[in-house]
Amino acid sequence: MQTQGEISYPLTHATVVRVISKMPVPSPESLKKKGTLVRIRQGCKFFGLDPEASGTGEVIGSKDDEPGWTYVRFGNSFKNRYRVGTPAVDDGACDLELDSRETQAYAVVNYGGQLIEAPITGFTVEPGDIVKFSRDPLRVVEVEKCVASGDIAFVTQIMDGGIALVDYKGGRRTVFAGKFAGKLEENGRVVLDASGSVIIDNFGLDDDAFAVDEKSLETVTWEDICGQEEAKNRLRDALEKPAQFPTHYKFFGRRQPHGGLLYGPPGCSKSMFGKAIYQSMIRTCRAKDLKTSQGFIFVSGPAVLDKYVGVSEATIRHIFAKARKFYARTGVKALIFVDECEAILAKRESGISSDVLRTIVPAWIAEAQGIQESGAIVILATNKPEMLDDAVIREGRVDFKILIGRPDRKAAREIFVKNMVKQKIPVSETTDMDKLADLFVSELFSPARKIYEITRRNADGQDEQVSFTLADIVSGAMVPAIVEEAQRLALERELQKAEPSEGIRPEDVTAGVESIYRQNSASDHETALRDFTHDFADKVCGVRKLVQAQR
Repeated sequence: MQTQGEISYPLTHATVVRVISKMPVPSPESLKKKGTLVRIRQGCKFFGLDPEASGTGEVIGSKDDEPGWTYVRFGNSFKNRYRVGTPAVDDGACDLELDSRETQAYAVVNYGGQLIEAPITGFTVEPGDIVKFSRDPLRVVEVEKCVASGDIAFVTQIMDGGIALVDYKGGRRTVFAGKFAGKLEENGRVVLDASGSVIIDNFGLDDDAFAVDEKSLETVTWEDICGQEEAKNRLRDALEKPAQFPTHYKFFGRRQPHGGLLYGPPGCSKSMFGKAIYQSMIRTCRAKDLKTSQGFIFVSGPAVLDKYVGVSEATIRHIFAKARKFYARTGVKALIFVDECEAILAKRESGISSDVLRTIVPAWIAEAQGIQESGAIVILATNKPEMLDDAVIREGRVDFKILIGRPDRKAAREIFVKNMVKQKIPVSETTDMDKLADLFVSELFSPARKIYEITRRNADGQDEQVSFTLADIVSGAMVPAIVEEAQRLALERELQKAEPSEGIRPEDVTAGVESIYRQNSASDHETALRDFTHDFADKVCGVRKLVQAQR
């Protein structure tokens, strides 16, 4: 390898596009270099002159007093001197050419948009490597030791000649496949070098994008979800029973659903349903010894959005391509779970979505048209179903729409007990878990905890008052918050003692509900209020927020 001190031209960084081998152009210096393998050039005066000089010879040296000449030995004995092309000798006549074994490795590098061939000597270079090379003399000096880093692009088309067409920063461009020529997948993710013209890493379709980390994800089964029996049964019918009873489904000619929609207020177990669906997928995959993470594709709607036009669409194509590949390889339908789907699938030209969705929604629909062939089941989850584009959730694309509603008294009680047990929260000896749970439900659904008073006109034309209470905004997420608040209050009390001696009292539960009630009274609850008055919206005469609830 040439050392830094031997190079007069500043070193330059570049990405290797490909590595080639070819015969270098012979020079007087290379033909005089000891050990070089040469042959007599056809047409020169020495060609065919001596039979012993046929074939390959080896340069054995030159003499200072014979400029323009070099000595070559053929076989074990015959040697002679030959002209090497020096202009001062016979007008630059040359009798020798390099033997085919003198081929030289060259790195074709992309430098400033130009392809330059630089010779490699003494080490190995691969396409995609970042190298240092000099311009004078032109040669690769060394390979830069660094981790491949750059921008992400999506492969749109694989072309001949080691070229690929990619979606990159809102546009399409051709790039060099480098070492990944023949290994790329359409819609796969790749990493481009700093110039955006060479692929330096290939994630393909088997990357961990949109995969779930099994170790960090809380294990949730259907039984862990309190209440929501209709939703649980419908999802199990869609996801598990077709695999458990294939003969029955075939007998009735019933197919597995293409997809479904889970909608409802925030904090009402949609995320827990996603985790339970994942566990269902785990059981299906493990039964067939499959890698689960490739079959469950978790998508956060806002994460798909990108500032460059076209990137979100490429991401959607990538998602569905992953699902198609998994199905083709395993015969098991991949499951695409899209949380906060309204971020990317909102109604077009309605004033509630940005212009970018004019292209994202059609891209989704185009991919969803092939859901049956791809073997994917798509589950959409949202708090705002009214925002979704009608074409996305029409029948045939979404086979069932399930309301994940607010917990009733029974479900709220179950959630309370499960959280108390799960966190191993001690209960005061003056009471027991059942009494605390009953008190909790009574306080949570108490009609006294009003937030709004609504005046409406009844059938007799008279005004009447309707109360909007804490029970009308209760959610599965609110219950653990109340448990934590009761736990905090009990802890504050016990901190006044040298040693803790008593667990949660009934008054801690009541105070916990009251605290959450007052915290929620500060919000407008516009969506919940609209849902509450939906059936009599045209009869509402006035809405008054209660000041005492905010104190």
